[in-house]
Amino acid sequence: MKNIIFFLLFITVVSVSNYSFAQQQLPSDNELMVGYYGRPGTASLGVLGQYTIEELMPKIKAKADEYAQISGNQNITPAFHLIYGLASSEPGRDKDYILPLSNAKVMEYINAAKSNDIAVIIDSQLGEMTPVEAVKPVLQYLKYDNVHLAIDPEFEVNDLNVRPGKVIGHISGEEINQVQAAMTDYMKNNGITENKILLVHMFTQNMVRDKKSVKNYDKIDLIMNLDGHGSPQLKIHIYNGLYTEEVSAKVAGGFKLFFREDKPSMMTPKQVLGMEAVGKARIKEPPKYINYQ
Repeated sequence: MKNIIFFLLFITVVSVSNYSFAQQQLPSDNELMVGYYGRPGTASLGVLGQYTIEELMPKIKAKADEYAQISGNQNITPAFHLIYGLASSEPGRDKDYILPLSNAKVMEYINAAKSNDIAVIIDSQLGEMTPVEAVKPVLQYLKYDNVHLAIDPEFEVNDLNVRPGKVIGHISGEEINQVQAAMTDYMKNNGITENKILLVHMFTQNMVRDKKSVKNYDKIDLIMNLDGHGSPQLKIHIYNGLYTEEVSAKVAGGFKLFFREDKPSMMTPKQVLGMEAVGKARIKEPPKYINYQ
């Protein structure tokens, strides 16, 4: 489905004037995070489901080091990008179409990552839940200094009367603010002083509506992650359309790569950072977060 959406978007991307955010707090210029994405125990959903934690650690460190070597940037953080709330075709016990990961499994990754200087991004697909409802169970993990949060509107079906995967879901700028406010309250109440990332997946304009209403929250770095798959030229075209110089000054960009689905080949780190072109296409504003599935 994402590949189809990409080709539709290739035709329909015109003005980025409707892609407008309030001024956002951004990671510093030399900060970069490189993550491996997936669901433990589910090989079809990404790298994290294909290897044990012990096997993953040297792999993600090597990928982060690859970016460090080619860019000269030594401030690169490897990350486990963990699908916590997984959208389901069945409503389930709570009637929310979401299968949560167990606390024990989440803590396995947090503890292993913490002792190896690896970050953890806890990602929630939405199902019937609103974004703030989806993140409430995982706010507790923010007390670990290597943990950040993500929300994925693709499988949002709140009040749509369809199961996840039937339509591309969406959220609003105000719902993003509600998540940031919940994070801020938890952080203040628990004495958390370090910055936290909130990552929002988006591969079409409509997945986040009313972007102008998104506010800046102290200690929260907002990243919008372009997470569809397709040809490198098409992905670059869409990314450059979304993340112009003006937009990139207000909100950080993320870029997702797929080992299997990106055809005819997956982009190299130099191409992702805009250091090399793919044909005549080149990324103009390098992403702050790069994730692999």
